[in-house]
Amino acid sequence: MVLTIDFGGTRVKFGIIEKGGKVIAVDQVRALPESSIEDNLKMISQQALSSFKGQFSAHSLSGIGIALPSIVDTEAGRVVSRYVKYTSALEFDFADWAGREWGVPLAMENDARAALVGEWQYGAGKGCNDIVLLTIGTGVGSAVLVDGKLFKGRHLLAGNLAGHMSINVNGGPCNCGFFGCLESEASTWALPSIISKQPRLAESSLSKITSPQYSHLFEEAHKGDALAGSLVEQSMRAWGTAVVNLIHAYDPEMIIIGGGVMRQEQKILPYIQRMVDQYAWLPPGTTRLAAAMQVDYAGLLGMEYLTHNLNKPTN
Repeated sequence: MVLTIDFGGTRVKFGIIEKGGKVIAVDQVRALPESSIEDNLKMISQQALSSFKGQFSAHSLSGIGIALPSIVDTEAGRVVSRYVKYTSALEFDFADWAGREWGVPLAMENDARAALVGEWQYGAGKGCNDIVLLTIGTGVGSAVLVDGKLFKGRHLLAGNLAGHMSINVNGGPCNCGFFGCLESEASTWALPSIISKQPRLAESSLSKITSPQYSHLFEEAHKGDALAGSLVEQSMRAWGTAVVNLIHAYDPEMIIIGGGVMRQEQKILPYIQRMVDQYAWLPPGTTRLAAAMQVDYAGLLGMEYLTHNLNKPTN
C-alpha cells in the first residue's frame, strides 16, 4: 500500500491506497501555503498516523505519492515551475524527505496530471489511451495523455496550462500577467470581478451575493435572472472554446471535464458538445466528451498508480 497526498489551494487530501486503486482510508486537512512545505508534510504525516491508526504503519508502506499544483520534474523529485502556491517547494528535495521520514521511494507529479492518471486507470478514461483532462474550479487545470503516456514537452509545460491559454485577445489581465486567459474569463476566482463589472448588476439578484460561486450563477439563471443566464452562457462558451482549441492541439480520443462546475454537467456537456460538433475540424461525435468520475479521489488514485509503477515511465 502507499500513502498518497494531493495538495490543493485550500485543502490537502491524503489517503492509504492499495495497488489497483482500493481506497483504505482518506482524510483531509487545511492547506497552509504560508508555511514551509516541510511543515505541511510533517503535519500531514502526523495526521495520517493518527487518523489511520491500525490501518497502516510506516513499515507497511511501499511508497509515497505527492501531487502538487505546480510544474514538477518527476525524475528529480522537485518543483520547477515559475508560479508556485507553496513557495518553499522550489527549494525542497521531496525524494530526500520521503527517504528520511518514511524510508520509502517517492513518486511526484503535477496535480492535474495525477488526476488524469486517476481517471485513465480508474474512472471515465478507462480503456482509452489518448485523453485530455480539463478541470474547472477555483482555477483551470489540464493534462494530456498520448498513446498511454503523459505528454510533457521539452520543458515539462505541455498540456498543463490550458487555464492560461488566451481565448480573448481583448480580455483583461490574468493573475499570471497575460491577458484574456481562460481562467480570467471563466473560473471561480475570477467570477466576483466579472460580476462586479456588469453594467446592470443592480437589477440582478447576483448583486445580493457577497462571494459568488458558479453554483449561485446556475441557480439564479435557473430562476430566470437575465444577467446570471447571460454569464452562464458566456462561461460555457469560454469552456467550449477551450475544448475546441484542445481538440485542435492534441486530437484526443476523449476529453474529460472535471472540477466543481461539473455539478451542472447536464447543462455544460451538451453545450460544449454542440460547439465541438460545429467548430472542431472533425466529424461530429469523433471526440468523446465525458464528465470526470473520480470527483473526490482522482489525484490520490493517480498517485497510487504512479507510485506503484515507478519503474514503468508514463512520459
